[in-house]
Amino acid sequence: MACLLTTGYTLGCRDNIGGIQAVYIGEFKEGLTYTLGVDQVIGTFSGATGSFYAFEQEIETGSYTENGVFSTENGTGFYEQTLAITLHKLEASLRNKLMILGQGKWRIIIHDQRGKYWLMGYQNPVRVSASTPGLGKAYGDLNGAIVTFMGKEPAIAYEVSSTAALSLISNS
Repeated sequence: MACLLTTGYTLGCRDNIGGIQAVYIGEFKEGLTYTLGVDQVIGTFSGATGSFYAFEQEIETGSYTENGVFSTENGTGFYEQTLAITLHKLEASLRNKLMILGQGKWRIIIHDQRGKYWLMGYQNPVRVSASTPGLGKAYGDLNGAIVTFMGKEPAIAYEVSSTAALSLISNS
């Protein structure tokens, strides 16, 4: 198969910002299907959707990156998706959530600061790869936890239309 590049990339206006507003975490269920538009944005979900639960983020506390991993020798390529969220106030209820998150397989919708939604776990489940709860030392230290999720996918994360994202989120 030929890999044909059909367009270039131009700089737009300087109206871009980074960061995460919230993430919505749901159980990874087999049977969830997607409809991709011509722009490769997920337009609808159907099948086994389940409930998604909101984990709000303070500004500049959550992050999401994708690392492309390519092997010339093996002819392979995939993307490691990494999401880190910060959860404040370590207490019994947070401790219990951390235990469940560490044990499960997840699908995650990320709501970025630009109002766009992104899907982690399109084809494969997302799992917690690290969790660092702590009480801090100084008054200004984090009393809470940073939870890191990792997924591996054959393609970069898909954007999700707000209509499709809200259809899953509102099922919760």
